Amino acid sequence: MASYDTRQKLARHPEWIAPRSDRRVFLGEPGGPEATKTTVEPGNVFSPGMRTFGVTWWLRFPDTGDFFATETAPLESLRWSYEAGHLPLLHCTVNVRGLNVRHSLFQDGAADDRSEAVCGQLHMTNTTQTTLSVQVYIALRSLGPAGGPVADLMIAPDGRGFWLCERRLPLLGFDCAPTRVGCGVGDPSPLARQGRVPHAQSMHDALGWCYGLACFDLTLQAGQSWQVHFDCPQQSYGVLTHELPGTAVPRPELFDLRCQAHLAEWRGRFADIDIQVPDSDFRNAFFAGLQHMLTATVRDQVRIAPLSYPLPWLRDSVFIIRSLDLAGFHDLARAATEHCAQRDFFGGFGAEGDAPGQGIWAIVEHYRITHDKLWLAKVYPDVRRKCSWLFDMRRTTKPIQILVDTPVLPRVHGERNSGVICLPAQDGIIMGVMDHGVEQAVGWVNHWALCGLREAAYAARELGLTMDAALYDTEADELAAALESYSARHPDIFGQERTMSSLLWPTRAWEEAPDLIKGMFDTWWLQHRGNEMYRPEPYWLYFELAQAHNALLFGEPERAWQVLEYRLQCQDLPGLYGWREGGQGVGTENAVLGATLIGQIRGCQRFDSIMPHGWAQAEMWLLQRAMLVEEWKRGLLLFAGIPRHWLGPNARLAFHGLATWYGRASAELSIDEHGRCAHISASGLRGDVPIYVRLNERGAEARSARDGTVTLSLAL
Repeated sequence: MASYDTRQKLARHPEWIAPRSDRRVFLGEPGGPEATKTTVEPGNVFSPGMRTFGVTWWLRFPDTGDFFATETAPLESLRWSYEAGHLPLLHCTVNVRGLNVRHSLFQDGAADDRSEAVCGQLHMTNTTQTTLSVQVYIALRSLGPAGGPVADLMIAPDGRGFWLCERRLPLLGFDCAPTRVGCGVGDPSPLARQGRVPHAQSMHDALGWCYGLACFDLTLQAGQSWQVHFDCPQQSYGVLTHELPGTAVPRPELFDLRCQAHLAEWRGRFADIDIQVPDSDFRNAFFAGLQHMLTATVRDQVRIAPLSYPLPWLRDSVFIIRSLDLAGFHDLARAATEHCAQRDFFGGFGAEGDAPGQGIWAIVEHYRITHDKLWLAKVYPDVRRKCSWLFDMRRTTKPIQILVDTPVLPRVHGERNSGVICLPAQDGIIMGVMDHGVEQAVGWVNHWALCGLREAAYAARELGLTMDAALYDTEADELAAALESYSARHPDIFGQERTMSSLLWPTRAWEEAPDLIKGMFDTWWLQHRGNEMYRPEPYWLYFELAQAHNALLFGEPERAWQVLEYRLQCQDLPGLYGWREGGQGVGTENAVLGATLIGQIRGCQRFDSIMPHGWAQAEMWLLQRAMLVEEWKRGLLLFAGIPRHWLGPNARLAFHGLATWYGRASAELSIDEHGRCAHISASGLRGDVPIYVRLNERGAEARSARDGTVTLSLAL
């Protein structure tokens, strides 16, 4: 949880308003350093970087003494949204005693020149028929969503914000002068409750509990509005603070201009892809998911979640890389894939048995999209080396233990068997370790091994390495036969959620014979997910979403849609399309006790789940894509997850520019005026690609023409 001194202070001072710590989302430059990610809690209370400080706002009504703080407001009263549903201009609106308040926030600037800054606008309108008097407080304090010590603070020379005293650097600037402003030590919330502001112009505190409090005394007539813009330049903390300070200066008066440039930059990132569907939540989630994943990246590493997981983790990374690659971010995907190629095992738990297959998958899937044989030839030695691990794991007569030299969770160093990737092989099956266990992982690890071998054989054939291809094909066939035989004798492996999360998607282990396991999948689904009354996964949402993806490929779109619809309705970041790992404290120990910043910040005194979680976001995005287009049986499956209620008379939906194995595809589905016939057209494909369409339990097949187009019709 929060730093020790934070917990002590909050215990001694129950009158202080603590950070919410129940939800958090991040703003930041894709690829920017972890330290510069802005952590935001409901109400748009934020910390402009890791271990910096908190910036919050409160309202006080002097006629009654009523006091409003977003930290104590009911979550449902704070309505969060992105600009245009998915662009990272973060809005939070709330109504307080007839005062409509809208807080908007974004981060701009670039890591290359250390010019990052957090820009905000607080706008309020009196919606009543009477005059309202209100005191608006904006506080800079040590406590925050990712707060840290504030050892010195002063009022800005122009009286419109706060600076660091000793380094003479701005921290927060307003575009209009507060009525009253001052500095203190401790926390400003008790003073604000009383309608007071400290008098000191500057303050020092060796323990780092300085704060600044600004008050705007307002009288708003009926219908009248007021707003303030603020700017929070990110400064350097820790090493090289004097040699390499932040370069941004407060420019709150340029909020609108900077905001438009920021939005234009993000629109440009998504300009090459589009989806047109009748459900705005579906579309917003599709692009917001990409935005969450991009924001979390640090240089060439995809990351699970800022603050919680400041380290790369192979198992989670491959799904995020796959999403970004399919969305067209090929350069970023390539750099992240090469990180996976060079390292056979990495992640918080150290070496695990599913890693070699996942590493091969990441490499070959990138090649399947880019068709860059020079690149494939360059990384092929990494594929060959990872295959060697798979061969060894399937034949070993003793446990194989690996020591990795990449970051792991600190507690892993104290576990005797950390790095054991497998036990002795059994009946031609890899007895691999994943998530600290073997029994739960038998299906998952062998599915990934089979996937890796088949992908390696494909890569070898592409490079003309026929002997390697034959070797990997033979090994894959032997493993598939052994897995089929083993599962017949040990059907309990089909009772494991990890097995059910890897049958067809993503490993394609049973793609050529799905009927062999469809019955086991159905039994598991009814037992764990229910039928008409859906039973959601309480903690590991990425497994639930992968199971829905498998249901879709099994020809059960209603099940897949049941999962997706539930998650759209029950967002863990309401309005921001963010999904979590864990819940009610379960599953958070890796973040709380691991390689994390949580124990070092003045905030997060509660930590119930990890959000937004990159693997969960990736699985959601990949499921959404699969509902529109998915590689299947050496061809493309189109519109397989479209729900019945989207297919009414004159309905139309489409996608544009989505990367696939067979080209950058665009497709359109339209329904006739009677709702009896669907017309499908697609373009951007290679010639002679098998095309499969599934709608309302009906199917049709065709092949793309030489020019990469295809048209077909299907009776509904």
